[in-house]
Amino acid sequence: MRMIQRKQRQIEALEEVKTLLRDANDEIEMILVEGTRDEDALRFLGYSGIVEVCSHIDQTEQDIAIKLAENVSNVLVLTDFDDKGKMKANRLSDLLEAESVRVYRDLRRKIGKLMGVLGIKTIESLDNIAKNASSQFEQFTEL
Repeated sequence: MRMIQRKQRQIEALEEVKTLLRDANDEIEMILVEGTRDEDALRFLGYSGIVEVCSHIDQTEQDIAIKLAENVSNVLVLTDFDDKGKMKANRLSDLLEAESVRVYRDLRRKIGKLMGVLGIKTIESLDNIAKNASSQFEQFTEL
C-alpha cells in the first residue's frame, strides 16, 4: 500500500511540474538551464518558450547576466538541484537581479521541492521520470 501511495505522490508531483512549466509559457520570457538535455526535458514536459543553455555561452556569469538583461525582463534559472547547481542558480539570480531582471526564485523552489518528491536532482532526469511514470501508470491501471 505504501508503494502505491508513494507512486501516486510521484505522479502528482510530476503532473504539478508539467502544469508549472505549461503555465510558465505565458509568464516567463526565458528559462536558463545548464545543458541541452535540460532543454530537451523541459520541451518533453510541455514548455515551449525560450530556453537559453548557459553552458553554450562562452562567457562569465556576469557577462551572461548583462547579455540576458538586454533581451529579457524576467527569467527562471533552472539549474540542477545538486550543490553545484544551487550555487550557480544563486549566483546567476543575484547577478540578473542586479541588472533589474526579475528572477522567479519561488517557482524554482516549487519545482525543486517537487523534484525532491520524485527523487531526482537534475533537470535532465525529468523526461526519463515522465516516461517511466507514464508506463508504470499504464501497468498499474491494467491490474
